Amino acid sequence: MKKIIICATVVGLMLSTSSCSLEENVYTQVDKSLITDATMAETLLWGIYKGISVDGIYRHNLSMVFALPTDEAKIEGSSLVDVRLEGSNAYGTSSTYVQNTWSALYAAVYEANYFLETMEEKMASFSEKDQKLCEVYVAEAHALRGLLYFELVRWFGNVPLIVSTEQSYWSPSQYTQEKPEVIYQFIEKDLKYAVKNLPYAINDDVRSDNSFRISKGGALGLLAKVYATWAGYPVQDESKWALAVSTAQELISSGNHSLLADFEQLWKNAGSNVWNATESLIEISYYSPLSTNTSSGRVGNFNGVRASAGGLRGGNHGHNAFFRICPTFLTDWKDPKNDKRWAISYADYQYTSEGKKCMVQKTVDGVPNSDVTFLMAWEATHADWNDSWRTLYGLHLFPRKWDTEVYVPDDNNLVDNNYTNINWYVLRYADVLLLYAEALNEVNNGPTSEAYEAVNMVRRRAYGLNITTPSDVADLEDGLSYENFRQAVRDERSWELAFEGHRRQDLIRWGIYYETVSHTYQHLADWSSTAPSYYLAGIYTTKNKHELLPIPQREMDLCKKFKQNPGWK
Repeated sequence: MKKIIICATVVGLMLSTSSCSLEENVYTQVDKSLITDATMAETLLWGIYKGISVDGIYRHNLSMVFALPTDEAKIEGSSLVDVRLEGSNAYGTSSTYVQNTWSALYAAVYEANYFLETMEEKMASFSEKDQKLCEVYVAEAHALRGLLYFELVRWFGNVPLIVSTEQSYWSPSQYTQEKPEVIYQFIEKDLKYAVKNLPYAINDDVRSDNSFRISKGGALGLLAKVYATWAGYPVQDESKWALAVSTAQELISSGNHSLLADFEQLWKNAGSNVWNATESLIEISYYSPLSTNTSSGRVGNFNGVRASAGGLRGGNHGHNAFFRICPTFLTDWKDPKNDKRWAISYADYQYTSEGKKCMVQKTVDGVPNSDVTFLMAWEATHADWNDSWRTLYGLHLFPRKWDTEVYVPDDNNLVDNNYTNINWYVLRYADVLLLYAEALNEVNNGPTSEAYEAVNMVRRRAYGLNITTPSDVADLEDGLSYENFRQAVRDERSWELAFEGHRRQDLIRWGIYYETVSHTYQHLADWSSTAPSYYLAGIYTTKNKHELLPIPQREMDLCKKFKQNPGWK
């Protein structure tokens, strides 16, 4: 999305404070009469891409803030102020983060609807060449709208289905909510249209540049994920598992996507704004040529390695790093010595004006050794560490995948306290492989050879091996039962996709979100007696409530036909 991010959005959307987020009493938009060719149509399309990259969606809220409270991570600190409320599930229906996410999603839906209506009205007057281009642009818009509604339904549940700009002018009293099944059917229709009309990125001879744009592989992968989510909690339509299998299988058998040979290359690419469609299916580019917050993102700041003022190159600034790793997530990681993802995924150091430091230094015979300032291969059990050292260490564990000092080159470095130029993966091919294995196990009540191969390809890459060559070290053991294979896939998803915004929604669709958070709270207590006091999600998460965000209070007040989600008042 490099040029998308740099370019100003031509379809702007401003909400009146007196209206709900679904009606557009005050707005600015490009006059349809100005859309006379594919060039102008593409510029209009960029407005949708821009819409999904804002704070309320992938720049901050859905990628990091609401994704935080799981068994993987916790919010920094122990006080319930500002974003710590959302990071601990202690927020209410009037949360500005909840409101901003709802508003941003529907604002982007509006732009998608406006684009599709404009193309329906104007495309016939374009040249034959431009019509061919716009057919692809229309398919992109359908895919993006499908993605937006996927986020709406899995985060908010019963939501209004707005399919035209005309509906955006309704009075709040006219809006009603649809059941998730209806929303999923609409998503399915949008994504099937995209699959039928989009080319694969590798053989796209229509668009002059498809960098960071949805192609057929992205639409197929997303549709497979939609089916797997549809099959899980709360809808639990298990017939969708078979569709998840066939959809993922179409993508895999095409041979047009694969895993990168080196897991770490993913993070080098993200930090360098390098587009590689081999594994990246849907990706947000936060490239900005200037120190500005209009195009750049928060990846590597909020969820990066902590840095105090003067700790980073290029300026007297730092990173807030509110996103902290639960130490028990790392101690439970199977085979960390051979699995290369382990060391790549976490950092137990921070950047200071005095250099790179670890809060707890390596111990020798139970005594911290001052000669070792940080470590990247700590003992899994910390058997020789006292309780206070464990607590202190557990408070200073950060995601490393977006370490600005490791993965961001000088020519992509953004000197700013709050923003970076690091990209965000919405969907990777590895995700689809693991969904495929999971779905096969569900359909067949046990793993097939294809299911084993899909997981093992991901694991072999993790061990630094050729993904197509069987390995006694990396591959799962044969003969696993349905339950054991299911758990193996769930574990693999947590390790492969650690801190990438997938874990919470995985736990929810598996129906074990509350149980997992509760177990983590106790697990932390067993690891260190004071650690649970910093895991506030274990205190505030409620079963049959936090599986969904609340419908924002402003919408509830204005849209009289709305019903609030379970557990929220």
